[in-house]
Amino acid sequence: MTKRFHSEIEQLERVRIWIREERGKRGWSAKRLSEEAKISAKRRGKIANVSQQSISSFEAGHNKSIPAWISLLVDAFEDTPPSISLPLTKSEATSVDKICAKKIPPEPDLRKIFLGLLATMDVNPNDIWLSKQQIATSLAKRFPIAMSQPQAFIDM
Repeated sequence: MTKRFHSEIEQLERVRIWIREERGKRGWSAKRLSEEAKISAKRRGKIANVSQQSISSFEAGHNKSIPAWISLLVDAFEDTPPSISLPLTKSEATSVDKICAKKIPPEPDLRKIFLGLLATMDVNPNDIWLSKQQIATSLAKRFPIAMSQPQAFIDM
């Protein structure tokens, strides 16, 4: 067995393990992963040609190379991150508790806050999915600040 062949086998095994772990983190079956890959592919204007049987066969070690549809699974995993919370340090937990203890402003005020958070964003109207991702990223970065100082955004 050559070194190259051995490293290719190791790489295949790492990809198999990675797929199983990512499915496990999300509680997905191979069928669900296939469905999610098709949804993600459609969002990106791609054609999905991956089935539950293909995924199961790959995980079982029946393939001798990495199939082209692996990128579809990567997209599906990226579009649906696992909902596992990481353990917080004591100071982080206290900080989160302080933020969560604050009352959420009423809907009209939340609208003003969100508009303030998005005001400086440049969004490409031609790509709706990319725009939604940019908006979500922007809100995720700025929302904790807005919740710690809501008055700065409400009095706009």
